[in-house]
Amino acid sequence: MAENAFSLNLSTRAIAKTDSAIHLIEQKERLEAAIRDADSSLSIDLAKAFLESIFKTIISDRESSPTFGNQLSPLFKQVKDHLPFSGDRHIAENLSNLAGQIVNTTIQLRNKYGAASHGDDGYHCSPLKMADVEFVISAVDGLAAFLYTKHRETLEPDTHHRILYDDYPEFNDWLNGQFDGYSLRLSEKTLIEYSASNMIFTHDLSAYREMLIQYTSTEEEDDDE
Repeated sequence: MAENAFSLNLSTRAIAKTDSAIHLIEQKERLEAAIRDADSSLSIDLAKAFLESIFKTIISDRESSPTFGNQLSPLFKQVKDHLPFSGDRHIAENLSNLAGQIVNTTIQLRNKYGAASHGDDGYHCSPLKMADVEFVISAVDGLAAFLYTKHRETLEPDTHHRILYDDYPEFNDWLNGQFDGYSLRLSEKTLIEYSASNMIFTHDLSAYREMLIQYTSTEEEDDDE
């Protein structure tokens, strides 16, 4: 069988800037591999798992002590509680309805036809075809990319509970202009330099967050003027 060239292009683009989210990237790659192998039952299993990882990542970024159940629908509700789908109420309602349909369809197909959901007899042939799976996973790809992009675009420092150093390059540059860094010479040929922003982030994350919130507030006031 010829290799299936299907890939999750939208999700790949959406998570490209968070390359430290290793598990999320691995989940996406496992799903793509299952599709290349034309394994319809495993693909629908992994489609559900990929959405679950997207939801848990968003929730963990936005809640200081997140709690997770074992069901996908409640996770999706938690995401909706945090994430504005649109500034327009009508658009937000329609997008939410469409997203809910994708989630529910993925759950239903996974529960009935997923490889890990049931044990069938040795001659069982799944009626779920790869064309069916690719249709569903195309929708899953769009939903995952939409939610993760909205999530990253609307993060604010005061509600961003899992701050990553690379998320705020402009603030880091500002910090480096305000405070001196530190240099450690190990030998004549080896000089290790630590920027002020990296040192503060590494050793006093609370102070980093407080300064980030103040910096962001000041920038917003300047923009308003």
